[in-house]
Amino acid sequence: MTVAIVTPVFEDQESFAELCKRLAEAERASGVKFHIIAVDDGSLSAPPQLSALHAAGVSGEILRLARNVGHQMAIAVGLAHAYALADITACIVMDSDGEDTPQSIPGLLQAVRREGVDVAVAQRAKRSETLTFQAFYAVYKRLFKLATGQVLRFGNFMALTPRALERMSGMYETSTHVAAAVVKARLRRADVPTDRGTRYAGQSRMNFPSLVLHGMRAVMVFSDLVLTRMALALVAMAATVVLVVIAALEAKLLGATTPGWVTLVTGFALTLFVQTGLFTMITLIVSSLGRVDTPPRVRGRALEYVSEIERTETSGAALGFTVAAVRRPAE
Repeated sequence: MTVAIVTPVFEDQESFAELCKRLAEAERASGVKFHIIAVDDGSLSAPPQLSALHAAGVSGEILRLARNVGHQMAIAVGLAHAYALADITACIVMDSDGEDTPQSIPGLLQAVRREGVDVAVAQRAKRSETLTFQAFYAVYKRLFKLATGQVLRFGNFMALTPRALERMSGMYETSTHVAAAVVKARLRRADVPTDRGTRYAGQSRMNFPSLVLHGMRAVMVFSDLVLTRMALALVAMAATVVLVVIAALEAKLLGATTPGWVTLVTGFALTLFVQTGLFTMITLIVSSLGRVDTPPRVRGRALEYVSEIERTETSGAALGFTVAAVRRPAE
């Protein structure tokens, strides 16, 4: 079997070179043929090099993007490219910095081969984040469930069947948040406990604002559910406002209120109701402006970011490598 390895890389040349070596070791140990699809997300100072694939003795290609599009969109580009390849029996999505370990790939592949499984995701059995991060993450998970009604407990490290690859590469939500798109796609999922590895080199560029943005993008994938729950909350608030106004009027008739108290209470309740209603209407209008394209158009638009493809090519046995640079034709 041939497994495509989709990995986004941004200014992390050293880590990518180490990843290629580790993937070569995992390839020899498992007997599975890997085809690496590295998506260079607009790197300038330290882009991934094709020589890293050559030195490790693994086949693959590097998709050079014309600009930096972000981690999730880079994965979407890689998935669109992997879908177009022939004889791919599975697809692995993983980061290139070492936190997603090649040693965990056989477990994901074994799980995804089971009947009734479309995607096998890595669920962290042991986390290494700080207590502050874990506290914020626990709060985020509860807020996410409150807003969407969904549970999201995994990241980008996953194995996809060809059918799941077809669906994920054709969804516009994939470019927003890959893990949330898996839930949105209603793929049959298997959770595989894995430990997080350590970075091969350098420091993580993920900071707190980036994490907040990443979390908000997950909520955006379920905008329809969020709007539905907001509408239900608005109805409940309207009923509460009515009850508060009735209770205030009854209290006034019974002489149990001070002057101006009823006006203050009803005014505050009505203002809160109107503001919530306007916010919901604006959100519905903005959401309705979005267009859901067909899968071929989604894949085509993702691949438009690719300005150049560099690939290794083997002839016969896995001996010599030749390097080919293929530029996409100008439109």
